[in-house]
Amino acid sequence: MTVTKFAGAALSAAALCVLCVLPGAAHAQPISELISGSATTTRGAATTAEGTAPDGLLRNAVEGSSEQPASAAPEPSGAPTTSAPATEERDAPGEGAIDERYSALPREVKDAIGNPLGDEEVESDSLRWREYEHARFYWTPDTDTRIVFGGILDRFVALGGHDVIGVPTTDETVDDGGARYNEFISLDGTETASAIYFTGKTGAHHLSGPILEKWTELGAGDALGYPTSDTAATPDGLGAYNHFSRSGGASIYLTRDNETHVVQGAIRDKWAASGWEAGPLGYPTTDELTAADDRGKYARFDGDGEFAAGIVWSPETGAHSVRGAIGDRYIEFSGPNGLLGYPTTDELSTPDGRGRYAHFTGTGGASVYWSPQTGAVEVYGGIRARWAELGWERSYLGYPVRGEHDVTWGRSTEFELGHIDWHRATGKVFDFPK
Repeated sequence: MTVTKFAGAALSAAALCVLCVLPGAAHAQPISELISGSATTTRGAATTAEGTAPDGLLRNAVEGSSEQPASAAPEPSGAPTTSAPATEERDAPGEGAIDERYSALPREVKDAIGNPLGDEEVESDSLRWREYEHARFYWTPDTDTRIVFGGILDRFVALGGHDVIGVPTTDETVDDGGARYNEFISLDGTETASAIYFTGKTGAHHLSGPILEKWTELGAGDALGYPTSDTAATPDGLGAYNHFSRSGGASIYLTRDNETHVVQGAIRDKWAASGWEAGPLGYPTTDELTAADDRGKYARFDGDGEFAAGIVWSPETGAHSVRGAIGDRYIEFSGPNGLLGYPTTDELSTPDGRGRYAHFTGTGGASVYWSPQTGAVEVYGGIRARWAELGWERSYLGYPVRGEHDVTWGRSTEFELGHIDWHRATGKVFDFPK
């Protein structure tokens, strides 16, 4: 599909979203299914005989093509080819355009669309529309006459119709994955792109603005599946989101910085469990990234405003979050690509109640410990193993105050009340008080 780019300044979340998502109406089948068999939409019943039109007839019909039977008699010389008034004779812009479009459709399609439910509505020189039993026709000078059907029409109307979504710029179209959609453009001149997609499994849902663009750039339904929610504002009013049907779950979030990022799979599950963007991790600042070993995945979040945050996943460890000063220290060590490796815990409170810690896979086992007095300090390898034997922070050494560093005889880590040294010559580890 071709997405109409939106112009102008960055749009607010409220401008991109339907803030009040109405209770879902049942989703009718696409109109082309009505032509090839019997079906009923939520806007009224319409039944046609099985096989009255070959597959693809609707797409030809809604593009305005309608071949005359070969046996049809030719029009008399000089006779008009249509009963509609000539364009130059119309009294107002668009007058007669909807009737012309309807008249050009094959009889089967007209039967499926049904009868008009009222007169044509003329809202301005640049907007006309007419309601039928199972469809709605729109005309504007930029889009010409377009038709919205079935489940897509139901969702369009439920979300506020053209006053909220805008006017269709395409007829119902089928993508490579079999989903049906109409594209729309806003009435306010900002050229905000949106679309409503329908599948039998997901129903019909609305995608808008930067979220639609992101989804399309990533491969649309082939990459993330189809929308399972409408574009909606986040509870804090600072962002927007859509959820998608990809196995394992996927979402696109428009952040408070007007960026769009994908969160998916186990990382998304972990983020959701923490409270989504309202939790301590905040909004995503990256898509899901692949670690240097090509096994793990991670995504970064904006955290509490002072410290960034992240969720890191590997097949062996699952998904764990890192945040605050501990997360900051982890990032300084290159996250999963550095010597600390993958987290094996979330951030936890220490048993003495004074600090926080998280454990990692790196260097034979690694940890980052934090307290208000010491800050966040890493401990790993043989020195960490010795500290653990002594009782961690409840040992006579207390919390680490300086990470592992070179000394003449090997490596050393300083603690509040002592040191643990590793001797290069012997490979042995010794602890001693200050």
